[in-house]
Amino acid sequence: MRSLSEHDSRDLVDVLNLVTHERQARDRGWWQALEQCYTPDATIQSSWFDGKATQYIDLSKRMFDQTPSSHRLGQPVVDVNGDRAVAEVPMTIEFRGAFHGIEVDLASHMRMLHRVERGHRSWRFAASVAVFDRDTMSPAAPGAALALSPGELEGARPSYRMLSLWMTEHGHTVPADRYGVDQPERLAALYRDVYTWAGLSPQ
Repeated sequence: MRSLSEHDSRDLVDVLNLVTHERQARDRGWWQALEQCYTPDATIQSSWFDGKATQYIDLSKRMFDQTPSSHRLGQPVVDVNGDRAVAEVPMTIEFRGAFHGIEVDLASHMRMLHRVERGHRSWRFAASVAVFDRDTMSPAAPGAALALSPGELEGARPSYRMLSLWMTEHGHTVPADRYGVDQPERLAALYRDVYTWAGLSPQ
């Protein structure tokens, strides 16, 4: 880890503020503030979406009341190099709602890997990719039973299988090609690409 100058430290704080305010805006439905967190050409890949950030925000507005969720952040790791930076943000996405007619709690443990750019005014996300670790689903009420048939999990990626079931039942398509810890070689290639883009080394 290289030492930080006073200038680097200010940039680090600015990127950390971007990270936290972006998720706050998403969870609170502050759409204008959320738009300001991305460059005009920014892209996002999540479980259910892969495309321009502008379209992601439009679809998130429609999902806000239908499929409510909250995002709990872990401690971000940020590396700055000039006008580019990489931010890795541990995150748990939490849902509560009906699944197979039972009220359940779903927790998806993952991280967001952000490419961050500084424009003439501020730091913004240029590209964001979700990396999935594991997930759990359980009945919200004690004594309730949640039954899954063996076929429902057949072929599902272990890094986001419960999330896939949840999103599918709620009308969203979740492809099987998302980044996850169950595909370490592909994940390592992603990290090399992101850090190389910022002129940095992932190690």
